Amino acid sequence: MAILNVDDVKISLQKFGLYDYVVFVLMLISCAMIGVYFGFIKKKAKKGGAEADYLVGGRQMRVIPVSLSLIASFISGISLLGTPTEIYVYGVQYMYIVGGVVSMGFIMMYIYLPVFHNLQLTSTYQVRLIRKIFDFRM
Repeated sequence: MAILNVDDVKISLQKFGLYDYVVFVLMLISCAMIGVYFGFIKKKAKKGGAEADYLVGGRQMRVIPVSLSLIASFISGISLLGTPTEIYVYGVQYMYIVGGVVSMGFIMMYIYLPVFHNLQLTSTYQVRLIRKIFDFRM
């Protein structure tokens, strides 16, 4: 058995092996099949699914899937890589950002989202059109 140095290990970790390709392709296929199923097959079985139903899931989804989807879209790879760097560079001042995000979450949960839910709206543009705040779209 040969002893590997750091450069050899680095080079070996930078390549995709057979198992890496298999897992990658299976993940792509499974994600595509989920989209095809809910986009085409389930839509045809429902007969006449509107765009709003497609966007909000027919307003029939439970709390856990919606929560997990929001968390997954909020916590991106960039924030996972950037947060340790921010804390290293700026120290615990990053906690001010965390406090702001948590307080914003409570404001959204108790003030903003109930209005959206009661009016059955899907975007802030619809709120602007209802209240006639601005008469243009971006």
